[in-house]
Amino acid sequence: MGAIAFYVYSIYGVKSFFEEEIDINESFSPGISILKPLCGLEDNLRENLTSFIQQNYPQYQIIFCVRDVNDPVIILVQELIASFPEKDLQLIVCDRIFGYNYKASNLVNGLPHCDYDFILIADSDIEVKADYLKTIIQPFQEEKIAVVTCLYESIGNHLVSILESLNMSGNFIPRVITAKKLEGVKFAFGSTIVIRKKVLEEIGNFDQLINNIADDFLLGNLPTKLGYQVKLVNYIVTHHVGKETFINYLTRQIRWLKCIRVQRFWGYIGMIFTQGIATSTIFLCISNFKFFAFLLLIITYFLRLNLAYQVGIKYLKNSTCYQYLGLTILVDFINLYIWIKALFGNQIKWRDNEFIVNKDGELSKRC
Repeated sequence: MGAIAFYVYSIYGVKSFFEEEIDINESFSPGISILKPLCGLEDNLRENLTSFIQQNYPQYQIIFCVRDVNDPVIILVQELIASFPEKDLQLIVCDRIFGYNYKASNLVNGLPHCDYDFILIADSDIEVKADYLKTIIQPFQEEKIAVVTCLYESIGNHLVSILESLNMSGNFIPRVITAKKLEGVKFAFGSTIVIRKKVLEEIGNFDQLINNIADDFLLGNLPTKLGYQVKLVNYIVTHHVGKETFINYLTRQIRWLKCIRVQRFWGYIGMIFTQGIATSTIFLCISNFKFFAFLLLIITYFLRLNLAYQVGIKYLKNSTCYQYLGLTILVDFINLYIWIKALFGNQIKWRDNEFIVNKDGELSKRC
């Protein structure tokens, strides 16, 4: 019953979220410093970075941050800088490491080169449209807004990308929108984080992230503890899913959920209601296939697939969702497995290292 209530409420929330219009004030265009932490070459990387360079916006800079002087991504960035001499593009190569989070180290090294009052962080696997900056900056016309973030859709041409796309449209996005309606936005996503520079300074700059795996979450959460607000805009960016094995996909998902569990335990427990197909199927089996349980299963299946259709096909128009919508059922069973695995222990594997995650999301090296 809890899953049915979640799906009904999510369908309502999704409709109101995606149909909300964003008013563009053309005269509001403050300067933006874009930080791009990079490590290695990825699928579609040139196109991703180029999409940020070619923005229909008057004043912005991009700072590409690389840690290893031998990283092949340096050559790509140099080529992009040469191709767009009219743009304010900088390459910062610095091997200083602060803590265990190398992405945070890149951000620490890049921050001194930011010239503007708004700092944008976006992961390297994100591609955007030309109106991106003009759109996401709009909420900052209200002084109480300290952070702007946005959702993303996943695309690719392999098994993991299919799972990511279906999970994103049928599970992740509805869950975020529901959380937004119930308790407000107290988080941010690596797909897009825009933060006022003065607020970043108030929370201790990127130094607060160097030993925390949930750096995206903290950049949204810490400002709310100071009384600021986070705005989730309905601008959807594209996440290009790199090739990886199914086992690596499971390991990554379990790692993320463990971090959620140690930081937001009750929110983690509530995720069980987002896996209605799996849980209602299990309930049908343990109830010895009673009619009431079968009826619940049919209602749950209908609502779950309807929710995935609304997000993935109606609003995102995601081609993967068009082709593989029926696999949403399989995704629910995989998510239940991941949820159960993440329920136990606080040990994670990240970048070939093993860590212990404490209740604040801080990492300590496992001996």
